[in-house]
Amino acid sequence: MNQHTVSIAWLLLCFLNTCISATDIPTCITGDVSINSGSVGTSSAPNGREWVGDVKPKLPSFLQLKGSSTTSTAIHKLISADPVPHDTARISLSQFSYAFLLNPGQKIIRLHFNPSPYRGFRGLRDLFTVEAGPFTLLSNFSASLTADVLGLKSFAKEFCLNIRENEQLILTFSPVTSPSRGSTYAFINGIEIISVPAGLSYFDGRDTGIQVVGQKSVVHVDHNTALEIVHRLSIKPNPVLSAGDFDGVFPTWAMIKANKSRNDTWNLPVDVGFRYLTRLHFSEVGLKIAGNSDVVFKVLINEIIAQTNIDITKESVENSIPRYMDYMVMMRGHKREGKRDILISLLSYDELIDGRGLLAGIEVFKLSNPDNSLASPNPLPPQLDSPSWIIQILLSVLGRTNEMTTFAVTMLALVNIIVHKLREIWEACSSEEKNKPSARAERLCLRFSLAEIRLATRNFSDALFIGRGGFGKVYKGLIDKGQTTVAVKRLKSNSRQGAHEFLTEIENFLNSDMLM
Repeated sequence: MNQHTVSIAWLLLCFLNTCISATDIPTCITGDVSINSGSVGTSSAPNGREWVGDVKPKLPSFLQLKGSSTTSTAIHKLISADPVPHDTARISLSQFSYAFLLNPGQKIIRLHFNPSPYRGFRGLRDLFTVEAGPFTLLSNFSASLTADVLGLKSFAKEFCLNIRENEQLILTFSPVTSPSRGSTYAFINGIEIISVPAGLSYFDGRDTGIQVVGQKSVVHVDHNTALEIVHRLSIKPNPVLSAGDFDGVFPTWAMIKANKSRNDTWNLPVDVGFRYLTRLHFSEVGLKIAGNSDVVFKVLINEIIAQTNIDITKESVENSIPRYMDYMVMMRGHKREGKRDILISLLSYDELIDGRGLLAGIEVFKLSNPDNSLASPNPLPPQLDSPSWIIQILLSVLGRTNEMTTFAVTMLALVNIIVHKLREIWEACSSEEKNKPSARAERLCLRFSLAEIRLATRNFSDALFIGRGGFGKVYKGLIDKGQTTVAVKRLKSNSRQGAHEFLTEIENFLNSDMLM
C-alpha cells in the first residue's frame, strides 16, 4: 500500500468520525417543545398539539435524559382530562432530570401533573422538589395534596425564566428522602416550553424598574429572576386574551365576570412572603372608546392608590396586543401563613366606559426570592375539617429538618393531653358505675328529684327532724300526697364514700329476707 492510498484512507476515516460525532451533538430547537413523559413516539392531543415521547432510544436530538427513572401508566384513566399527556409519566424513587438545548429568550415552562396511582408505585406517596437550573420551582411538593385542595384530577404549574445563548435548560426532579417519611417518588406527565413573544416581555429590561405599590422603592425584574404564573384572568366580555396572538402562549385564560357597577374589585389569593408583578391588560375596544374622550381612572392595589389620573390614550397599541401596565406588590409574612388576597380595584370616572369595558385581563406573577426559590408549602384546604388537612400540615412540618425537634415536642404534648383527658373520662365513668345501685334496687326503689324531697320534708324542716345516722341527719317526709310516711337521710356534703356505703346498706336490705 503506497503513501497516497494511506492518506486517502486516513481522510475517509476522519470524515466518517466527524459525521458520527456530529450525530451525537444535541441540536438546538428554535420552536416550542411539548414532551409527553413516559410515552413512545408522537402523540396528538385533542386540541391538535403534537407531543413527543421521551422513551429511549427515540429521544429528540434537543433532549437528554439524566439519572435513574422509569416510565409508568396511570392505573385509573381520567375522564375529565385529556389522555395526552396525562396517561403516562416518567417516575422514579431517585433523582432524574431533563436537559433541553433551546434558542435563547424568555420561556414559559408548563409542568403537567396527574397524581393518579401508577403501576409499580401504588401505595407510595409523591413528595419531591423541582429545580430549573439555579431556581427552585417547587419544594417538598405533593401533587396529590395540591389536586385534592384544587378539586382537580390533573393540573399544570407554569413558570417563566430567561434562557441565555448556548445555555441548557435542566429540569431536575428529586424525591424528598428521609427515614421518617419512608419511600417517596417524583414524577412528571408532560412538559411544555413556549417562547414568549417580544411584545409580552415579563422582564422589564429597563433601568428604572417597577415601583412597589405604597412605597418609593423599585424592583428590577431582570434575567436573574424566575417567575411563577399565579393568575391569568380574562374579564368578560373581552375574549381578546384567549385568541389571536395569544394562542400557543396562553391557550386558556380563566374567565371572570366583572361587576355591573363602574367600580370593580378582584380578590386574587397569593402566597405570602413573596413579591408579585401585577399586570393589567387594557382592551383595544376600550382604548378606541377612550380615544374619543378623556377617560381618567384610578387603580388601587390592596386599597392603596397605585396610579391615578391616567390618560391611556397617549400610547398607541402595537401589533393588536392590548397595552398593559405593571405594578409591584409586596406580600410580607412567613410562608407558613398560607395565602392572602391581592385586592385589585379599577375606578372609572367617565360615563362612557367603565372598568369592564376598559380592562381586558389581569396577570399576577410570583417573583423568586433572593435565594432563587419560588417554592411555598403545600396548600391547606379551605376548611380544617377536611380529612387531609392533618396530613398536609405534617408534610409541611416534615419538609424542614431543622424543625423536627419542635414537631416531636408538639406531638408528645398532644399525646400527653389526649391521655390526660381519657383518664379523666375513665375516672368519671368508673365513679358513676361504682355509685350506681343494682338492677334489683332500681326496680324496687323510687327516685325523687331534689325539689320533691324538699317538698316532702318542708325543706328539711327542724320540726321533721327525727334523728342522726352515721352519714347525716334523718328527717320524716310525706309522699304520695301525704299518704305515705318515709325517712329521708340528708348526707353530708362531699361525702362520696358515705353515698357509696349508704347505697350498699340499701342493697343489703333489698337482698335480705325481710323482702321475701
